[in-house]
Amino acid sequence: MIESAPGVYRLNINAHAGAQSLASALHARRFGLQAPRGDASRAAILLRAGEGRVDGAGEPMELVAPCLAWVPIRPGHFLRLAAGASGELLTLSDMLVKDAIGQSAESIHLRVVNDRSVVVNAIDQAATLAEVTHSFAAVGREVRRDERGSWNYLTAHVALILVQCWRLSGFEDVARQGFDSHSALLVRFRHLVETHFRERWRIVDYAKELGVSHDRLHDICVRMLQRTPLELLHDRLGHEASLRLARSGLGIEALADYLGFRSASHFSRFFRQRLGFSPAAYRKAARDATAQSRVLATTTYADWP
Repeated sequence: MIESAPGVYRLNINAHAGAQSLASALHARRFGLQAPRGDASRAAILLRAGEGRVDGAGEPMELVAPCLAWVPIRPGHFLRLAAGASGELLTLSDMLVKDAIGQSAESIHLRVVNDRSVVVNAIDQAATLAEVTHSFAAVGREVRRDERGSWNYLTAHVALILVQCWRLSGFEDVARQGFDSHSALLVRFRHLVETHFRERWRIVDYAKELGVSHDRLHDICVRMLQRTPLELLHDRLGHEASLRLARSGLGIEALADYLGFRSASHFSRFFRQRLGFSPAAYRKAARDATAQSRVLATTTYADWP
């Protein structure tokens, strides 16, 4: 068994990351993106040669090598490769990706990339392609060996892949030019949430700060992320709570106060509704991850780390 990561992350690495080499073949092939366990939420694809297509959910995405693609996995999603195509396929859990994104200033941009399907075809920067290839190979090696620090090693390389998706996609440049005003608004909303989520701002407060109506903010979030602003805000609060429970020694009352809840009972009710068990039970499970691995492996934090 691959060594687990510390605390709440002491889980079997194979439940969170899968790697498959896509060798060239004489005929077209099809690969399902949904893992049998259902833990994979994102697929990263590096097409080194030939052509392919991601299909089965929404608009098909054409791939032309050398190509880097980042795909939120939907039911029925599959990758089809033409004869002679080759590359690498990574399937990644929600928990692994969100830990890779982290909490830095640039994390907000990586979250926006993570929400979207990104396809960069015909990459012409040799150095960039070499770096991406290195990270894909590193993830592939790590999921096949038993070494200490696997979680940190994987999240580092997943973060590098996401950064390259961000750089190559030109998303930020497009947002600046005003061609994607909805995405730009979401970036601003995320910045505000990171700054104020512990102050328990209402959604109407965020909308006012953004200069839009509550209904417009709601419509943009649902249309682009399939989640309401309140759900996104609660996801952020829930994830912060779970991290603090697993990694800090704060008592329940102190943690409730830190997160801006009016009482420990209010916090406990919120946490139970989101994760299915009490803060105390979650902390116990986090410290006994071997016995509770099935519970923790199926716990995700939806849209926001």
